[in-house]
Amino acid sequence: MSTSSQANLVRRLSIDAMLCVLAMMLSYLEAVLPLNLLVPLPGFRLGLANVAVVAVFCLFTPIDALAVMFVRILLMGLLFGSPTSLYFSAMGGLFSFAVLMLAKYFCKKCSLVGVSILCAAAHNTGQVLAAVTLFDAALITTYLPALLIASVIYGGIVGLLLNLLLPRLQKTIKRRAKQ
Repeated sequence: MSTSSQANLVRRLSIDAMLCVLAMMLSYLEAVLPLNLLVPLPGFRLGLANVAVVAVFCLFTPIDALAVMFVRILLMGLLFGSPTSLYFSAMGGLFSFAVLMLAKYFCKKCSLVGVSILCAAAHNTGQVLAAVTLFDAALITTYLPALLIASVIYGGIVGLLLNLLLPRLQKTIKRRAKQ
């Protein structure tokens, strides 16, 4: 491996690590904010950590994004969660990532807002399915329509944040690469 490619790999891994830390900070912020006052749905989160995951997905590779997502889920689960919350997060993350991959290959004209909404809906669907498998109660699926409505609203907000953040990150990465 050449010195240039090693430097690029180190740079990319460093940015991945920084965005993983950002995802963890956003996830922690969501955990301590009283979101139930805004959205009275048990266990509801805004999905701000997805900003970092989708940014890595767009800037680098799907593997980088998958690594950032799972490191965040694992560390947040170990530090602040339980095995159940870790399972819920992993299922939501897997569903969301699958939709992100599908959107990359089949939805070339989707905006970041559209992709973010799809990912939020997939994340909520994955978590509801996780609840059904854990608690064996199909009644839990009646909770899904409310979550899908919230996915449109808050997934849209995350998409708008990505529209603002990604161009700046791309410029910064290009500028740093020249140094």
